[in-house]
Amino acid sequence: MNLFFAQTAIKQDSVFAKKIKIFNTNYKEFEVIENIVYAVTNSNYLIVFDLKQDKIIKVEREVISVAKNNKQEIVFLNRHNQIIRYKNGKVKQINIVCEPYKLMLDRKNNPIVISDKGLIYDNKIFEPLNVKYKSVFYGVKSIDDKKRVFMNPDLIFLDSKNRLWLTYDRGEFGEDILFFDLEKREFYKDDYLSIDIDYQKTNENQDIYFQDLYKTFPDKIKVMEKDTLYKFPNQLPIYNPIRGIVEKDGNFFISQSLIHFFINSYFYLICDFDNEDFYKSLDLTNSLLEVQDPKGFAMVNEFLGPLHLNKFNNSVYYYSDKGFFKIIEDEGKYNKEFIFKPWITWSATNRNNLGADINVTKFEFISENELVFLTTNNGIGYYNGTEVKYFQ
Repeated sequence: MNLFFAQTAIKQDSVFAKKIKIFNTNYKEFEVIENIVYAVTNSNYLIVFDLKQDKIIKVEREVISVAKNNKQEIVFLNRHNQIIRYKNGKVKQINIVCEPYKLMLDRKNNPIVISDKGLIYDNKIFEPLNVKYKSVFYGVKSIDDKKRVFMNPDLIFLDSKNRLWLTYDRGEFGEDILFFDLEKREFYKDDYLSIDIDYQKTNENQDIYFQDLYKTFPDKIKVMEKDTLYKFPNQLPIYNPIRGIVEKDGNFFISQSLIHFFINSYFYLICDFDNEDFYKSLDLTNSLLEVQDPKGFAMVNEFLGPLHLNKFNNSVYYYSDKGFFKIIEDEGKYNKEFIFKPWITWSATNRNNLGADINVTKFEFISENELVFLTTNNGIGYYNGTEVKYFQ
């Protein structure tokens, strides 16, 4: 196929930008290898195009999800539950009747499918039946179809210890996280450690409370000389919907944000894991984000989005409504460097927010200074280090 996008210049970004348009559509996910983007539209078309030549290479119908393996090869999942290698057309059939949501690959390139029946791995289906309050991960399929289904996660992340994080945006009610251990083939959930106290004692001593908590959970808390460590995934500092997770050197950067009348944002580093999987956490919110301090009450004024580890310089980057930033670490202190700000449109609301939803949901570097980013309303953006092109 030898189609070219039509071009329109726009000058709204903090750098020069132009729109390149042919399908007038938006995308729900993408993978990129060098200059070639493999993007799935909201209407389930796989569009393959060249970033540099502004040319469409191929279009595939009825594609649900796309993934990239560790050999830099593309595979995609279609509505017939077939996993297909893009390069040679080799097909692997999923022999489970389900409605697929998302395709991922483990570190050995084996497929993981998230579906309405649960998680499909090694042609077996797994559900969180052993998880306390498991019902929160199920819901009705639609207004018209009341069938009970496993809910599609808002964000999925596979870490280096073969733990799959499935996160669910609950809006003002926070976040639910479901973990799946690929080696043990089982689900489990994070836990917040607490004990009953007499709330009539308004001046409850926090030191006494912690000592009682420590006595209750000695297998999940370690008190060190300078730090308190918790057994993963207990006591994770997650208070708002997770917008991004990235792992660097075994440590996790986590961005979380919500607009509900005003902005709630937190930026945490989960780090220094020991050989028993105990960790400590660092709050990077005040170090990295724009914070206002009206009359002594600090308020974050930055709505966070996704994160990415740039493999070309081993640095973590994040997106917010203020733009793209590089995180600078120097002797345990954290700062940020502004890259550019795209002036793209925002959705007025979503099912959980009273306010705008984040308008960039993923980005990835194809060189040290070139990045490709997925927007909710303006297609796929490509920043070459000096200017931006939007493919829509």
